[in-house]
Amino acid sequence: MDRRTMLSAGVAGALAAPAIATAQTGPIRLRMTTIVPEGTYLFTAFTRRFVDHVRTLTDGRVEIQAFPAGVLAPPFDVYRAVEDGRADMGHAPPALIFQRDPAMALFTSFPGGLGIEATMHWLYEGDGLKLLVDHHRDRLGLQPIVAGIATTEVFAHSWKPIRTAADMRGLKFRTLGVWGEILRGFGAEPVATPTADVAAALERRVIDAAKMAAPADNLQMGLNRIAPYIVVPGAHLPGGYFTAFLRAERWARIPEELQRRILLAGRLTSFDSYVEKGRMDLDAMAEFRKGRAELVTLDPAFVAAIKAAARQWARTAAQTAAAQGNPWPERVMNSVFAFQDKWEENAVYRL
Repeated sequence: MDRRTMLSAGVAGALAAPAIATAQTGPIRLRMTTIVPEGTYLFTAFTRRFVDHVRTLTDGRVEIQAFPAGVLAPPFDVYRAVEDGRADMGHAPPALIFQRDPAMALFTSFPGGLGIEATMHWLYEGDGLKLLVDHHRDRLGLQPIVAGIATTEVFAHSWKPIRTAADMRGLKFRTLGVWGEILRGFGAEPVATPTADVAAALERRVIDAAKMAAPADNLQMGLNRIAPYIVVPGAHLPGGYFTAFLRAERWARIPEELQRRILLAGRLTSFDSYVEKGRMDLDAMAEFRKGRAELVTLDPAFVAAIKAAARQWARTAAQTAAAQGNPWPERVMNSVFAFQDKWEENAVYRL
């Protein structure tokens, strides 16, 4: 039996249930917009993989058509596109809209925050997933589905070496999300360059440094052949994930059996992408070492300073939100920081 046959058989057994009467005579069809361009690893490994797993696990009863960034909506407009009906679903990291709600920054991709393995434990064995669902329903009217674990990013491909906080001063630094706000405190200028334009902007030196993604993604984009320095570790984004999301009322119209299968598709997408991407990132780092770009390591004091600055940002944002009647940033912050502290204190037995 091939992998898909085994997968279908296993899930069919696990989810065996009486047939659900429904007026649906054909497959449920959903159009999904994404933040990433077609041809990128993230589109292939996250978006298309999720679409394929949904089709397999629902026996074709749910069909999702994925559109790359710019087709149904611009890359930074993914959430709005779902809210206003241009798309049935979106696929992006929650931190994309942190300015609307600081809790979105704390859920994932938070500077100095949870690493990849810790993120998965917090989501699936801590209270992360429940917080994510409850928050999205309460604040956004959306149903989130974790669908793709993002590995630790390269800190920067840069035209100058970056080791300490002082090296950040004056840099035009391509980034997205809350890290853009935090790096201002280190004297850098954030530049929100779209993914498709990063390589050209770095090559023309419109930007001095670029935070893009993990090693394999950056290798695919050729960033290692442009700038002379590759800066690690990714203290600005130790680990993160993408969610697929749709309006809560649309989700409620999907039979519960299919809901369970879609959630499993998201979980399988996360596992598959995590282990595949981990291997690919190791191979990419090996390629980086063969090239002319110099590998530069951040000073541990700077890494600690990033964590401290990020936590202060979170506390301030949570206080402001609470004063405006939004308790979610504080709830998520307390959960994430408590889990991170527990992890760092008790994971000393790990290699």
